[in-house]
This record gives sequence, structure tokens and C-alpha cells, in this order.
Amino acid sequence: MKKNRKSEVERLRSYEKNFFPNLVTSKLPKFNSSKRGIAMLVALGSMIVILIIGSLSIYIITRGLKVTAGQTRYETVYEAGVASLEIGLARAVYLNQNLQLQDTSEVIQVGSYDCSLHVERTSAVAITLSGTALKFARAISGPGSTPSTGSYRTYYISTRAKGKAGEQVMLEVLQRYTILAE
Repeated sequence: MKKNRKSEVERLRSYEKNFFPNLVTSKLPKFNSSKRGIAMLVALGSMIVILIIGSLSIYIITRGLKVTAGQTRYETVYEAGVASLEIGLARAVYLNQNLQLQDTSEVIQVGSYDCSLHVERTSAVAITLSGTALKFARAISGPGSTPSTGSYRTYYISTRAKGKAGEQVMLEVLQRYTILAE
């Protein structure tokens, strides 16, 4: 019995020195005996990371292509709207020469785009200039000043271009035509 006590005391003293005496290595299988298994786990983890990065880059590229395609479609609809606005300016010149006509509204085809064009005279009679300088005169009638004699009419021109995928552009212009007195 003394021998048992002595061995038990030694075991408890060794337990104080090392709180977990061979607990991990005695009850669990040895991991360092199979290095091929660890290499396979590392390779599998690396493949998963590479697949995630690859799929993310493919998603970003396709999303960027969709954004670029939408921007291109919008720009072509915008160009069709500008073209129909130029047609509207020509119609305003025609309305300025033919005073018996009031307004013109119609849907025109510019390339493969439908554009609704509306041209209307904003004043029934010509506005006579007083000869004084107007605010923003350079932008309206030339460099620096307005003509000393004459009058003008204004025309409101609006166009709405519509693309096949639903893109819409609306442009508006207030055009002024000066009528010089003879």
C-alpha cells in the first residue's frame, strides 16, 4: 500500500507540473503520420479560393459590359434626339416664314428610333425691339448687342426620342428668330 501511495503522489506531482499530461497525444490519432492528407486539404482550400476569385472577376466583367452596353444605347438615343431637334429647328424656320400655320407635332423616324417632335410659336405677334441691350444678348443675337431695329418671334421646340430597350431622352429648345425691318 505504501508503494501505491508513493506512485500516486508522484503522479499527482507530475500532474501539477504539466496540467494536460499527454492528453492530446494519447487519445487522438497522430496527425503527423500522414502528410499527404494535409497537402490534399491545402490544395482543396486553394482551389476553393481560386474559384471564388475567378467567379467574382467574371461577375464584375459581365456587369461592366452590361453597364457599357446601356450607356451606348442611351448615347445613340441621345444622338437621335439631337437629330430630331435639328429637324424641329428647320420646321421652326418654316413656321416663321408661313405665319398662317400655328404648331406642328408629329412622330418621326430617325434611324430605328421613334421621336415625337413638337414645334410651337410662343408668341402670336412679333415682339418689337426697343434698341436697348438685352440681358445675355451675345447668346441670343450676336456679339455684344441687339439690332437697333426689328423684331423677333420665339419658338418652343421639344423632342422625345425612345429606344428599343426603353431608353428615353427629352430635349427642349427655345429658339429666337430675329425679323429685321427694311
